Amino acid sequence: MYSTEVVRGLSEYNLTGLTSSPTAFVTFDVYKAGGLFSGVNDTPFTGPITIYAYQGNNLEDISDFQAAAVATIGTFNVSPGSTPVGSIFSFDITSVFNQAIANNWNSLGIRLQANSLTASQAWTFQDFRLTSNNQTTGGAVPEPATWAMMLLGFGAIGGTLRRRSVTTRVRYA
Repeated sequence: MYSTEVVRGLSEYNLTGLTSSPTAFVTFDVYKAGGLFSGVNDTPFTGPITIYAYQGNNLEDISDFQAAAVATIGTFNVSPGSTPVGSIFSFDITSVFNQAIANNWNSLGIRLQANSLTASQAWTFQDFRLTSNNQTTGGAVPEPATWAMMLLGFGAIGGTLRRRSVTTRVRYA
């Protein structure tokens, strides 16, 4: 059974008592490049994974893989060479989250799905959570203050090297 599964993962969030939010993200991270069953589905693949939202039931059961998608959240690519374990992915689900609250849903489901894989290919993700900010890692661009500190550091090193007096000594035997 496990060797014929395409990569899928899901998480459901209990919405009881929650109100609409100015920002909402679904966030998760890479646990393993490959599946959990050694020798069966432990080969990572290179390709896209699509994230779908659906009306959950707070049970996380097999029927959730067939639940009708209410929205496509986004797609991301994985590759053994460029998606390290611990990488964090966040996707903006503000409109879907707020619509679920407005519709009085008890649960919002998020499903990951990849297509066209061989039987032994998989990726494993963990720590699915709702967050109020984008926590994606990788590809970060340094802030201007970081650049300024770096340039000041290089300038200080250059100034120190320039001020050193160089004494040349010649000895004759």
